[in-house]
Amino acid sequence: MIRYRTATMIVKFHHYYEKIKNNKGNGKVEYPKAHLKKGREEVKKITLGMTALMLVLSLSACGELKEAQNAFKKGNEEKETAAEGKKSALNNLLGAIQGNEESYEDDTPVSDLEAYNNYVDLSNFMTGDVESALDRYFAGVEASSDFHPVENGYYIANGFSSTNYDFLDTVESQADLGTAYPDVDNAAMELIPALRNLMQVLDEAADYGKQKSYLDDNYAKGEEIHSRFVPAVNSYDDLRVPFLNSLRDILKEQQKKDLERLEKEGYTIRYQMLKLTVLKSEIMNVIYAQESVSDENILSLDVTDIKPKYEEYSSILAEFATNYKDKAEQEKEGFETYQSTQLGLFYDAVVNFKVQTQALISRIEEQREYSEAEKLILRTADGSLEHLAECGSDVTSRYNSVIN
Repeated sequence: MIRYRTATMIVKFHHYYEKIKNNKGNGKVEYPKAHLKKGREEVKKITLGMTALMLVLSLSACGELKEAQNAFKKGNEEKETAAEGKKSALNNLLGAIQGNEESYEDDTPVSDLEAYNNYVDLSNFMTGDVESALDRYFAGVEASSDFHPVENGYYIANGFSSTNYDFLDTVESQADLGTAYPDVDNAAMELIPALRNLMQVLDEAADYGKQKSYLDDNYAKGEEIHSRFVPAVNSYDDLRVPFLNSLRDILKEQQKKDLERLEKEGYTIRYQMLKLTVLKSEIMNVIYAQESVSDENILSLDVTDIKPKYEEYSSILAEFATNYKDKAEQEKEGFETYQSTQLGLFYDAVVNFKVQTQALISRIEEQREYSEAEKLILRTADGSLEHLAECGSDVTSRYNSVIN
């Protein structure tokens, strides 16, 4: 099945890439505890830099969704034999619905879909496991070209598995052989060696942190690792941009087809699920496009373009609240009985996103600053970007769980 890359909660992060490039130290620093940098508030959680940030988020509206049609277990089986159904599913993405291959001859064959799935899985891995590892690294090390531990921070202690490296080998091999996506192939061939190198450096840092060897050598090895980490992460950041960019047009076109076909076939629940998830991402894109805005200056956010998307989202959600519970419609659309619970969890997720979008708009319109208590835990503060982003990520996760 086709998968779309998942969203990442970038809105709450500082831009470490810019900090690494711009923060120059004054030579080597000794690291007794008394001299540790007190930069916890400044560092927080940090992910990739400004240039990559805008690209990743421009993809989120179309790139984080799996194709709803591919989750159909039954289709209209009465209109096709089992053999015909298998053949049509192999030749087009929606053949399982009507068994009509000819109407979808332009769709990608399964072999190409499998290759594409690997590329999307790679994107998911980058925005998931890799960014989490970077996040953990910068929980203990400041975002600077020079090495400065974070006071009371936690040096990374978790790395990558052999399965992760095997997956990279698989994707690199398919890119080398060539697929139906030559631009993605080329970008992947450039990216993967840099990604593998970054992972290996992070693995070394993880072993160092797990053993707490920094207590033995006063961070001497940590400084040496960081000297290799900086060029590794910069190289990765530069090369991941073309890779993600190469997926964009493919994803946009597929999303458009998904919505059109779901609506045409009368699959109300699936159409509304996909539409809500798309609108969620469009709302987040409006926020991400205002690249200078963060929770630190939240009241400067312009919500003009958010409001109409929020209103459309709310309108569809009101209909979905009733439609997703319709057992006859669930059966018609090929949902299994156990998926009723998953649908309920998706509904809860889209409701939470609606509530937090509403709270964000209200905060901006009222120009209401965060209270001191809210500042301590922004991820739970109503109307914070961090809270909204987490709710948005949950929408994607729940959507994928239903249709996977």
